Amino acid sequence: MPAVSKASRKALSEYQGWPKGIYPMSDGWVPPCYPKEDELREFEEMMNARKKATLVKRIVGVKDPQMEQLSKKEFAQKCEYSFIACPVAEGEYSGKGDDRSYLLTVYYEPSKKGKVERAFKSCGIDIAEYEQVVVDPDLKMPEEEKLMYDHGAGEPGQMTIMPFEYQVCPKGSPEYNDPWGPTHPEGRFWE
Repeated sequence: MPAVSKASRKALSEYQGWPKGIYPMSDGWVPPCYPKEDELREFEEMMNARKKATLVKRIVGVKDPQMEQLSKKEFAQKCEYSFIACPVAEGEYSGKGDDRSYLLTVYYEPSKKGKVERAFKSCGIDIAEYEQVVVDPDLKMPEEEKLMYDHGAGEPGQMTIMPFEYQVCPKGSPEYNDPWGPTHPEGRFWE
């Protein structure tokens, strides 16, 4: 372990791997199970050495049969894309069974654009006309940041399906004009 002068030492709570909470106490005590300074320094060096890939994203609407094809891990890894999916609530734009809709945010490296477009075309979706937006590396959205590191480590094919539903509110409806957004009919039971 390299020697570190006291002037260049960080407080334990400033390290990336330090668990958030009440420690260290005012007298400097920490539980014996907490990581030591050399372990924290090693972890921080490892985290800083990770490669972050440049990604682009497209937002695409798909139906359930297409979602089944696109969410196969081997297919996504082979075609080198990842996605975050949000189911669309039942209504005008989504139904039950095969008519179920999903809003997919598809992430991939710009050099893999053709491969990803061919993969989606094989599932019956032409995404060539959808807008492609560069993922901002400084935005610090945890989901997107994780995907940048995963792709940088050569591990595409990450899929996240959100636990909540996206509700489409037509213009002029009461939900559309509500500044708090739409509410679920059973929402009062959840609060």
